[in-house]
Amino acid sequence: MFKTVRDGERALLIDKRGQSMVVDGPQRVSVFRKSFQRLQRVSADQYQYIQFQKADGEVEHMQGPCSMFINPLLVESAVVKQAHSLSANEVLVVYKRDRGDRIVQRRIQYGPTIFTPSADEWLHEFVWHGTDRNNKTKKIPGGLRFTNLRVIPDQFYYNTADVRTKDDALISVKLMLFFELKDIERMLNQTTDPIGDFINAVQADVITFASQMNYDEFIDSSSQLNELKNYPQLMGRSGTIGYEVTKVVFRGYHAGDKLQGLHDHSIEKRAQLKVRMEEEQQKQDLTDSKLCNQQQTSVLQQELLKEQKVHQYSMEKQQLTHQMELDTKKHRERIEREKDQRMAELEAQRQRQEEETAHLRELKKLGVDLTELLVAQHPKPDQVSPTLIPLFLCKVLSLYLPSLVPTSHHSTPSLPVALFSLGVLANSLSLPLQVVRVITPGTGGGNIHIHP
Repeated sequence: MFKTVRDGERALLIDKRGQSMVVDGPQRVSVFRKSFQRLQRVSADQYQYIQFQKADGEVEHMQGPCSMFINPLLVESAVVKQAHSLSANEVLVVYKRDRGDRIVQRRIQYGPTIFTPSADEWLHEFVWHGTDRNNKTKKIPGGLRFTNLRVIPDQFYYNTADVRTKDDALISVKLMLFFELKDIERMLNQTTDPIGDFINAVQADVITFASQMNYDEFIDSSSQLNELKNYPQLMGRSGTIGYEVTKVVFRGYHAGDKLQGLHDHSIEKRAQLKVRMEEEQQKQDLTDSKLCNQQQTSVLQQELLKEQKVHQYSMEKQQLTHQMELDTKKHRERIEREKDQRMAELEAQRQRQEEETAHLRELKKLGVDLTELLVAQHPKPDQVSPTLIPLFLCKVLSLYLPSLVPTSHHSTPSLPVALFSLGVLANSLSLPLQVVRVITPGTGGGNIHIHP
């Protein structure tokens, strides 16, 4: 009697004496007076490994990709298990027992990698508070089991229930905690449930915070729950277990239905009063704005009037200045004309005097008595008024007077004769000027000096 073992198969033959033989295919074997058993084949891919237990109790791991036949004489059991896949932000806590002295060592396996433990290694399984499937803000003990420990910042929601204020109001505080693992070794040595530690610490801090104030004060001060300084126990405990709490966000609060109704009514009343106050404030602001606008308008009108007055005064000043300049120019032109006219008249008088003087000299040369001639031409006036003789005429008179006044033997004429002769000459010349001062002739020259 024969059996066929196909290619890739393995079979176990046991004869009547109990001796065994392993047969690999392909081949055909005789099974006369022998037991024939096809061996089961177990295989694992590159992400798996085979854990098998030998007949002597020793356990070994075979990393995939691999395959093996289970020989019941040598292997008690064989199981294909999944290797542990780690991302870049995950670690494994691996324990290993030394076969010699049975000392257990712990090490941290960082990702990214595909980790296959050896037969004498096992992984640390974390059992923490986890999120309730029906309520994400509720944590239940043992709700989270895992072996891959994340080392990136993480967060979770939590509602601190049954918090009493100083006036015995019962409320629930809603929070969100952000944290990050800083020291894995410290965490493994100091705690078995960091989330549970966070919950206990934050509950203690919130209860302490709320117990120091009444319900209204808590509502007014609730924003302070966003500050880390109000969580001393949470911050202290997180540092002890190797974590850092980076932020706590206050998401609100919830009170009982009755208390919430009273609070809502109070809020409505305050809102109505606030609306009234805002209306009154708006009216007052409108009145203030009107008064301010009126004041500004008045100031602008005054400034505009002032500018108009200043402009008017400036124009009048410019007109007066221009008129004064014109009057001054006209006055100067009139003075210049009068001066030119006067100079022309004086020049004409000088020419007439020169002509008359020349005529009198000619008459003197002819032997005519000039005194008698002048007296005959100009009768003696009742009163001789002094005449102011111009400077150039005074000089002429001082030069020619001795020759005009008759003298005997070149003796000095008397003062009355000289004055008379001057008066006659002045009347003949029609000079409207007065004599300022007459000085008697000196003894040496016999001339009369006339000064203005």
